[in-house]
Amino acid sequence: MGDFWMVGDKKDLDERIKYFHEFLKDNWDWSKPVAWKVSIYRSARSQSQNALFHIWCREMSEHFKSQGMHYDEEQCKEVLKYKFLGCADIIVNNTVIPEQLRKTSKLPTGEMYHFMEQVQSFLLDHGVKLT
Repeated sequence: MGDFWMVGDKKDLDERIKYFHEFLKDNWDWSKPVAWKVSIYRSARSQSQNALFHIWCREMSEHFKSQGMHYDEEQCKEVLKYKFLGCADIIVNNTVIPEQLRKTSKLPTGEMYHFMEQVQSFLLDHGVKLT
């Protein structure tokens, strides 16, 4: 579904469970089961990872433009996300939006690191000089 509840302290547990319960009662489509997965919270990708990814997309764009192929920075970003992150369905309430590009903003720092390693290898293999 994409909704998120984090409990950072034991004293907040009852309140978060109450919010989760209210959300399910008011919003859940009960024709489908709900899963509740408990996991360790990891922060999303870092600002520096995001900034470097944008730099590499700009460098990719400049490289391919110099070879007569016209990809702007945004197009490079979309191609790299498609190639290495793929697509997933997005669920908004009871609506499923199929096969949308995954977003780097949703990646934990470790997954973003892995993504960046794949991007770096791909770009170097294609002759892109990286910062």
